[in-house]
Amino acid sequence: MPRPAKYSPTEKAAILTIAREMLAAGVKRKDVAAHLEIKLASLSGWLREQTLDHLLPPRGTHGDAGS
Repeated sequence: MPRPAKYSPTEKAAILTIAREMLAAGVKRKDVAAHLEIKLASLSGWLREQTLDHLLPPRGTHGDAGS
């Protein structure tokens, strides 16, 4: 059984918004993670997941329900 998530989806989205703003400003990923007090591996995984979801939305979204 998976352990419960430490952050709610809303909290995670807020963290990722701040992280992307900091990264766009040139702050290194490890420094962003330290500033936000989260593990670097978690931040990296969340950013990767968010990017993939943006590029390849889950099936059933964006009008492909009929396929």
